[in-house]
Amino acid sequence: MRTPVRTVGSSPTTTVKRTSKGRQRPNLADLPTFINVQVNPDTICFSLSDGRTVTIPLAWSKLLKEATVNQRNNFTISAYNIFWDDIDEIIGVENVLFGKELYL
Repeated sequence: MRTPVRTVGSSPTTTVKRTSKGRQRPNLADLPTFINVQVNPDTICFSLSDGRTVTIPLAWSKLLKEATVNQRNNFTISAYNIFWDDIDEIIGVENVLFGKELYL
């Protein structure tokens, strides 16, 4: 089952800062924003304001993998985060662009 498309605004190009551990972390305001989100049986597809489409395995989120179809499709989209309040899951644009497995 596919989720209806939900739309939000856009953002400029990305710049990066170093964290105290020496890793580079982008400025949130410089990241592209979520435009569309589609939850499929095995993947989540994110359309971003910079034109990219990023697909991640549903298995990256244990909570979403174990959720019902209705719970997966009941989300709220903001510019930088997708919220699944029923199962207490959040996926941020930073996770989608830079994470291997979700750390939230």
